[in-house]
Amino acid sequence: MDNHAVILIDELESALHPKAISDYLDMIFELSQAGIQFFIATHSHFVVKKLYLLAKMHSLSIPVLSLTADGKKPSYDDMEDGMPDNSIIDESVRLYQQEVDWSLGG
Repeated sequence: MDNHAVILIDELESALHPKAISDYLDMIFELSQAGIQFFIATHSHFVVKKLYLLAKMHSLSIPVLSLTADGKKPSYDDMEDGMPDNSIIDESVRLYQQEVDWSLGG
């Protein structure tokens, strides 16, 4: 493998402990800095959040393609600009809001 390689990873979080996922994404980041290009498919808020943090900490553009609920038109975002607006993030926010409401007696 050379620094012009392209690597496709589907659901990298599958069967991995959250710490292992974080370490794996750190390795992917280091390899990407050497010129290797990665395409990652995920349904994990944890993976999306870690990529967002890497983009912010390193002022790095990480493009994101999200499928929309209607399945007709994908949306394009950049992690450097913030968390993408997609169903994975929406569900995580909804669960967080549900927990806060419950904690406050609502």
